Amino acid sequence: MNKTSDGNSTKPSMRNPDPAAKDSVKQGVPVKRAVNDLSARQSRNTTQRPVQQGPGTLNQSQRPVQNSSRPGQTPARQQQRQAQVKRPVQNPQKQAQRPVQQRKPVPVKQAKPVKKKEPKAPIEPMKILKPLVISVACILVALVCFRVYIFYKEQTELLKREVTIEAGTVKPDVNMFFTEMPAFPELVSCNLNFDEVKYEIPQTVTFNIKMYGRNYACKLIVQDTVAPEGEGIRQTMFSCGEMPDAIDCLTGIKDVTDCTAVWKEVPDMSEGGDFIAKALITDASGNETVVDVPFSVTRDAKAPVIEGTKDLEVYIGDPVKYRTGVAVTDDYDENPKLEIDTSDVDLNEPGTYEVHYIATDFTGNEAVSTVSIKVSDKPEGYIEPDVLYAKAREILDSITEPGMTEEEVALQIVWWCRYNIRFILRTDTRSWTEAAYNAFIYRSGNCYSTAYAAKALFDVAGFENMIIERYPYQTATHFWNYVKINGEWYHCDSTWREGYDSYFFMYTTAELLDFWQGGWNGFQFKQSEYPESAAKSVQNRIDYKNHKIKEA
Repeated sequence: MNKTSDGNSTKPSMRNPDPAAKDSVKQGVPVKRAVNDLSARQSRNTTQRPVQQGPGTLNQSQRPVQNSSRPGQTPARQQQRQAQVKRPVQNPQKQAQRPVQQRKPVPVKQAKPVKKKEPKAPIEPMKILKPLVISVACILVALVCFRVYIFYKEQTELLKREVTIEAGTVKPDVNMFFTEMPAFPELVSCNLNFDEVKYEIPQTVTFNIKMYGRNYACKLIVQDTVAPEGEGIRQTMFSCGEMPDAIDCLTGIKDVTDCTAVWKEVPDMSEGGDFIAKALITDASGNETVVDVPFSVTRDAKAPVIEGTKDLEVYIGDPVKYRTGVAVTDDYDENPKLEIDTSDVDLNEPGTYEVHYIATDFTGNEAVSTVSIKVSDKPEGYIEPDVLYAKAREILDSITEPGMTEEEVALQIVWWCRYNIRFILRTDTRSWTEAAYNAFIYRSGNCYSTAYAAKALFDVAGFENMIIERYPYQTATHFWNYVKINGEWYHCDSTWREGYDSYFFMYTTAELLDFWQGGWNGFQFKQSEYPESAAKSVQNRIDYKNHKIKEA
């Protein structure tokens, strides 16, 4: 070990430290620097720079070391001296006890005790690498977990927990609940079958969407916020009529749910005129729409008209058909009500009684027609109606066939009476049943017998019919049939007429009154007492010669 001068701050390497010296350092014992003669001489010959230490004191340890060779010394001597300088100090304690020869006493700053470091044991590489690997692995795991957490959070934020749709507008599916497609759609499932959802009906459907192993409660809200649509239908009514249901006055109602309608505003329409009523349409969700409904209101002040009423004659025990030949018409009411008051009539006691026909329309207008009915004992030789109708049925079956139209059956009746009942001027007319029955049996009779024989045939055939009597007349009266065929009234006359080898079938009133023979007509009657006849002629379809109806 090289010997170090006081001015060198290099610490000596202590490979083999002296225990005594070590103890002296730990105990704070001042070390005396030993300087040999050579060192003393070198110090004297060395050019020193004045360095102040402390209060003007020059620290010897900081003095620069000068060349220790002296003038006049041989190289061998110099090498010997240098070897002595480099010789290691074997006993530092002894050297420290040697007094340092100095010219002047120099105060020496006592050095701080130096704590000698323990030599470190060699570090094994695996002891360092293992913790490092574990630390890096933990960091990587933490990074992966953090990235997975971020990914999971971003994916779950794509899910919408509640979706609202308008009823009936769009068919729902699971894609509605995602703002965009998840990264792994195969890891997403739903426990709701959207094909079974009735999206036309307002409702709330709850279900679960399983996403990446976790269930999320979701809600589909089907709402109806759109008001229904509809249009009003113009209504025609009478001022005294009842207000129709609002729903029946609307059309084109559109809504995904069932709707109801009520009247919201109804004006006073008692005096008639044009009005606007307001109907309120409400759907099942409570959405409302007000629709205007126009009304044309008529004020009816005219009573019905009763036609066909006439005085009656019956025999005790015979049924009475009060309605036969009676018709009621009204300017507005298509089916006016007809009541017959027979409370004053006694059909078991001979006498003359009053019968009241009362017609009422739907507005409450009323008309009354009063006739008399004469009840008499049955005359000698009286024919009961049942006997007459039995004979009429027998004749009708012989001249008609199943499948005939009303026109064809009526034509056969008029044709048969015209050419099978011979005209005689006088006949017994004590009762119409006897006159008709004798016409069937004896095949003869006047206009009265012929007309009532045709009536009996029309009755059993099911036709509504009546007898018309000429009025006024000058020399003689006349009778013919008035029959309702295909819903309209026509005149039919089967009686033989001098100079006219034919008959009248399905004549309108205008056509009948326009018939002239020998300068006169002879078909005048009280038109106001009978229903109005048909207006359109059908004479071009009647084959009188072969008693057939031509096709239209």
